[in-house]
Amino acid sequence: MTEKLAIFGGKPIRSKDFPKNAVIDQKEIDSILDVFKNKEFSRYAGGPSFDVEKLLRMKSLDAVKYKALYWNFLGGNKVKKFEADFSKYFGVDYSICINSATSGLSVALASADVSVGDEVITTCLSFTANATSILMFNSIPVFVDVDPRTFCIDPKEIEKAITPRTRAIVVVHLLGNAADMDEIMKIAKKHNLIVIEDCAQSPGVKYKGKYVGTIGDFGVFSFQETKNMMTGEGGMIVTNNPAFARKCRLIRNHGETVLNDDSPLDDLVNCIGYNLRMTELTAALGIEQLKKLKKLNQARNTNAQYLRKNISKFPGLSFTFIPDDVEYVSHVFPILYDEKKTGVPRDVFVKALKMEGIPVSTGYLRLLYEHPLFQKRIAYGKVGCPFTCPFYKGKIDYTKLKCNVAEDLIYRKFIWIYHVYNPATINDMKDIINSIEKIYSNLDELKKIKREEIKIDYAR
Repeated sequence: MTEKLAIFGGKPIRSKDFPKNAVIDQKEIDSILDVFKNKEFSRYAGGPSFDVEKLLRMKSLDAVKYKALYWNFLGGNKVKKFEADFSKYFGVDYSICINSATSGLSVALASADVSVGDEVITTCLSFTANATSILMFNSIPVFVDVDPRTFCIDPKEIEKAITPRTRAIVVVHLLGNAADMDEIMKIAKKHNLIVIEDCAQSPGVKYKGKYVGTIGDFGVFSFQETKNMMTGEGGMIVTNNPAFARKCRLIRNHGETVLNDDSPLDDLVNCIGYNLRMTELTAALGIEQLKKLKKLNQARNTNAQYLRKNISKFPGLSFTFIPDDVEYVSHVFPILYDEKKTGVPRDVFVKALKMEGIPVSTGYLRLLYEHPLFQKRIAYGKVGCPFTCPFYKGKIDYTKLKCNVAEDLIYRKFIWIYHVYNPATINDMKDIINSIEKIYSNLDELKKIKREEIKIDYAR
């Protein structure tokens, strides 16, 4: 006899919560306690007496050795150590701690003087911050479609979107996969464009042997609590360009306060005095989390590989294509759902899976250009700036934009499984597979439910 689905009142496969994402042990606790012991929680400062110009040009591995008497324009000891460790791990000259990856994207753009009225091409399929970070210094996001196999930005669509106003490309390595960086870098070189890699979901992913984030002009990483390594909130900018690093450090830390009459005028571009600094407490967590990154990624991949192997037996379910030259690291495990093969609407299938105790969703709620901020063009109030400001010489109408591949993924195909991270185990993955198996044994019953009868609770 077929077991009754929970959506029809049966007993769910799983009744207990999945383990929480944050993986810490005594080493993180000791690192945090060290901050309290030393009573140093920030230590950022600046001014002529602090030899700021010398600090601004130091590589991260050198800056950690620089001993200031008390204050330091580059932050405290934990921040500088985290930056140095990050540079060593990823093989880059400069790592700049930041209060979030969202800020990191904005600061990276600003440090390359991407400014008012400039266009920045990015994917339409990502988290909201990817778009709003472009608006921070009044640049214009231009959204393009994704590759249907990798879900990352499609180089062919980038090429079609370039105009005389294009200044940069923000690449998102989505869900632990990698975008086609060879083609993207060729396009960037051809048109003299800045490339910023958003690695929020892909720390440790390699493309042709190189870490993503180290291929373009900048890489930006996130340490928000759900990420592969976490500090609660926080982020990191990496670059090998000393001029870009210098500007990032200025913008992060009230940059205009250290500039004097001898500073070049271009230092003042996009250098309003923001406070985007990481604290010592946050960096203390990051130092220990970075040491665990490889292990944490391996745990995610072990779980993801189990799901890939076992989900493949269900008709109508498939998953991300991983190119041969990409060393993939699972972030969220995405399933591609084919309603034609199951005969059950995706939302009904998702609801049934959630009722079995498996917290899944259909991915992002909307594509970036569908957000009211862009549909109504109200980034800075109802007057339409920066889209209608005289400094922008182009015309952009997000209401007419269509990204067919991404729309198909969001509204028809995506099912995201979040809990592949450590400390989730194979036993947890077995509950996911058993729930799917139970649903497939009851497909005929599920076909009786109409899509419009289902209300999805998107909370994980």
